[in-house]
Amino acid sequence: MEGSSPRYPEAVVVKDGVIRFVGAKSEAMKLAGSKARLFNLGGKTLMPGFIDAHMHPVQAASMLAPQFITPFDWKFPWGDAKAVRGSAEFMTKLKASEAGTADGVPLVVWGYLKPFHGDLNRAMLDKVSGTRPIIVWSYSAHEMYFNTAALKVYGFTAEEVAGNTQADYQNGFYREAAMIEIAVPKIMSVLFDAKKIPTGLRRVRDLAHQGGVTTMGDMGTGSSGSLKNDLGVITSILDNDASPFRMALVPDAKTLDAQIKDKAKLVSTVKALPETGTVHKTFPKQVKLYADGAFFAEAMRLEPPGYSDGHQGEWMMPPERLEALIGQWWKAGYDIHIHCNGSEALTFILDSLDKAMTVHPGKGQRLVIEHFGVSTPAQSKRIARMGNVFISANPYYHYSMSDAYSNGSLGAKAGAEIVRLGSLAENGVKFALHSDFTMAPMEPLFLAWIAVNRVNAVGNQLAPQERVSVYNALQAVTINAAYMLRLEKLTGSIAVGKKADFVLLDQNPMKVDPMKIKDIEVLGTMFEGKPYPLHQDASPSPEKYDPASIHLDIH
Repeated sequence: MEGSSPRYPEAVVVKDGVIRFVGAKSEAMKLAGSKARLFNLGGKTLMPGFIDAHMHPVQAASMLAPQFITPFDWKFPWGDAKAVRGSAEFMTKLKASEAGTADGVPLVVWGYLKPFHGDLNRAMLDKVSGTRPIIVWSYSAHEMYFNTAALKVYGFTAEEVAGNTQADYQNGFYREAAMIEIAVPKIMSVLFDAKKIPTGLRRVRDLAHQGGVTTMGDMGTGSSGSLKNDLGVITSILDNDASPFRMALVPDAKTLDAQIKDKAKLVSTVKALPETGTVHKTFPKQVKLYADGAFFAEAMRLEPPGYSDGHQGEWMMPPERLEALIGQWWKAGYDIHIHCNGSEALTFILDSLDKAMTVHPGKGQRLVIEHFGVSTPAQSKRIARMGNVFISANPYYHYSMSDAYSNGSLGAKAGAEIVRLGSLAENGVKFALHSDFTMAPMEPLFLAWIAVNRVNAVGNQLAPQERVSVYNALQAVTINAAYMLRLEKLTGSIAVGKKADFVLLDQNPMKVDPMKIKDIEVLGTMFEGKPYPLHQDASPSPEKYDPASIHLDIH
């Protein structure tokens, strides 16, 4: 996966979890010796293990607990969730979910998406139940809707959000910062139920394995509101040999900045994290920040002409604070990942980096734009000229929303060009693909399929000029994804000295019809030399979740 074209060595020699030789079979047999364990691929395809460079294990675990009512099909080992579209259909499913929920238990539903489900508000939820708390967590994960019972039980008041444009108490609606900073703390015990999170994390582990993922990036560790608790549950449930992958944990610097007022102490806290690293848990010298609002909520900040209905989108953090934190962490020598969905936010980030570099030019640092929803061709060219900005994109944005947005608030051209990967490739900008699970399935081959074909959920191919080659798409879920996490010397390609992280496929993605890439079966993985057949029982002995076992001085 390195270089301008694929290579097909005959054999690989692995010892102590590290690749010792790549080349001819005859030479490999001599080097390995007669006692070596031989794996014959039998015509199957061995690739570097897939890398999902942006997801949130703890948040994903919490989002697997609610009932799914989404406009897209989801397939899970524990039961599929069929797509639901239409306002009446959504409300019917919601009522059925309420009727099937035990007495005394709040109903939490994930997956509402306005372009597919129509309007939603407190009064509509009150008709489903006037007594049971109902929480509808939107597909974007950046918005929530509450019925009256939920507002009362969890202590919401109109006074606390007076004048807040991101909250509408009357309609039970909270978005972006209002949701994250006001609503979520009130319902933390519901969303992050200590009894359910371990099960959710085990499900995340199983889905990663099924997708062929051997490295994942936790892009915002501590975004639940507690770095200590996030690390505690990740360590307890996933930091063991039942997990056939490593996790690159990138701390949420926005949340930490709000919690630790002493800047020197903040930096020292982040610097201390690698001391808790293990085989399955690593801490690259990176932090995570946030710019504009959610793509699925149409809250991204856009340059003119903007949205057809005239709304402006949202900022997840005040721009002046974002600019200051970019400067602070750049000066401290850290790579910076920034959640960014819209073209206005992208320009602001690039301008802020230019300012930061006038004070401190950096020491080979990288700034990674996360998601890359709406952009312009000129921005792709600017990123290429800068040379230290890279893209970790979510192609599922195009698959799921390009049709709805083309016919809606973005207009035909901008809606079709969502996630313009072809422009990046044309300008030589390194890019990766990620799921941001549950924003997309944790299936790297499916993400690559979208990038190669640009066919959306209703079967339309939009902006075919923004397609990329199969090889570029596969690099985006292997070596380029490793690069975003600064792990390219450790994994991402089959090369001597790197960890033996592989995925075994039943067909070669480079040689099948590009429209069939998503149908290739993952047969199993190898993580640091240990094989993990896909259907083996990898469950460890029962874990004990003890956040107190992680010792971090955080106030």
